[in-house]
Amino acid sequence: MTRPDLAGTVVDQADEWHRLSPWMIAVRPVEQLPQLIPVLLAIVFAGRSAPLLMLSLAIVAVLVVAVVPWLTTRYQVTDEHVRVRSGLLTRKVATARRDRVRSVDLTASLPLRLLGLQKVRIGTGGDKQSSVVELNAVGAPEAQMLHEYLMATGARESAQATAQSTPAGAPQQLSHLQPSWLRFAPFSMAGLAAAAAVGGLSVQLANETGLYERGASIAEKTADSLRAIPLPLLVTAVVVAVLVVGAVLSVAGYVLGYWNFDLSRNSDDATLRIRRGLLTTNATSLDEARVRGVHLHEPILMRPLGGSRLHAIATGPAKTPLLLPPAPAEEAVRVGRLVTHEGDELTVPLIRHGAVALSRRLTRAFWGGALVAIGVIVAVIGPLTWPWLVVAGAAAIGTTGLGVVRYRHLGFRITERSVVVGPPRVARHRYVVDRDGVVGWASRASFFQRRRGVETLVLATAAGTEAYAMVDVDPAAATEAMATVSPDLVAPFLI
Repeated sequence: MTRPDLAGTVVDQADEWHRLSPWMIAVRPVEQLPQLIPVLLAIVFAGRSAPLLMLSLAIVAVLVVAVVPWLTTRYQVTDEHVRVRSGLLTRKVATARRDRVRSVDLTASLPLRLLGLQKVRIGTGGDKQSSVVELNAVGAPEAQMLHEYLMATGARESAQATAQSTPAGAPQQLSHLQPSWLRFAPFSMAGLAAAAAVGGLSVQLANETGLYERGASIAEKTADSLRAIPLPLLVTAVVVAVLVVGAVLSVAGYVLGYWNFDLSRNSDDATLRIRRGLLTTNATSLDEARVRGVHLHEPILMRPLGGSRLHAIATGPAKTPLLLPPAPAEEAVRVGRLVTHEGDELTVPLIRHGAVALSRRLTRAFWGGALVAIGVIVAVIGPLTWPWLVVAGAAAIGTTGLGVVRYRHLGFRITERSVVVGPPRVARHRYVVDRDGVVGWASRASFFQRRRGVETLVLATAAGTEAYAMVDVDPAAATEAMATVSPDLVAPFLI
């Protein structure tokens, strides 16, 4: 059945249901291929001596994976809800009330784009995955109409409650990907992790397929050639190769994931629209009423270049949606101000936690570095001798510098509208949480913290990670912070 004209606000009747695109039969096996590999291997091995059996099993697999889900999945859009009905043996009905719709996300992998299809995910703002209704394969024009229709109606109350002075009209572009941002891509740890994963997988496949045994003679010749190379030169070459491969993979991942990135604000329905992707495209809508703050992250390798990421602190199933990929820190601060309507919370100096916090950071860094160095020396070299003890001490002194860095990033500040938290990490993080989003407080102190007269104050909120800790803060400062932000909430507990 053809979908009605959603742009004309025509909705389905109670007994009117629609199928997904028939192309879902072709797309679903491709999307499920990683999960189907064990089944395919079993079919091949079972059918080596019985081709007819292999053909029969393949037909059954196609029916189960592709045809049956398409035949048993129906959906409807009424003036009260969006409902999806699926399942053959176990019937499942997923419903999203129209007045609770808070996000409509459109995703299209490469196979879906080639067939002119998109995947629609309708969120109602709940914290669980069950609060999301998904249409796996609908035509791209229909998906766009569903997006505009559901967001225009589902977010209307939110838009009225959070209406700004900006007049309704065309979406306001907040940020757009610039080619110069690619300079930050090679300094992402994702590329190194991907290179390590590819290397590990290659080694495992070579072992499973017996390449080591068949290539023993080649390996021996290669080993003899490598022995002729000086060890420092060989180590340097390996490190450079890993870094180059990691950088290339990081740049490729950046281009594939963030190409054509665009962040805009739609004042008509009070939503933020994020679009990105080269092969797989993603279009996400974030209700601004769900945003409780922002998270600025400056990774270790990017910070010397002035790079950072920006995430929203939001309620709902996606609690930390991306607002800005690796980009200049100035751009991240500017976008953070536009999204939260705040002032200088992302750049304001933080209140330090005192000498005790510094001492604990230095102590942990020193002994942590010493123990790691001693463990590596014992595992690799053998018994400890005085020269190696000197090396371990030098390593411990070196890691103490990381404690200084962690202390410099530690702090908090309370402004008129927000609570700013900086955790003690080597990479710089800054969390800006709206004071209206604070739902509670908790304090805890370990045995060592009690001895030093400090504690950890935890801010509780329904958004983001739901808990933001101020580590090693003075109890008097913690009490003052709670009384300032939530006077009515903590008044019964204060003497």
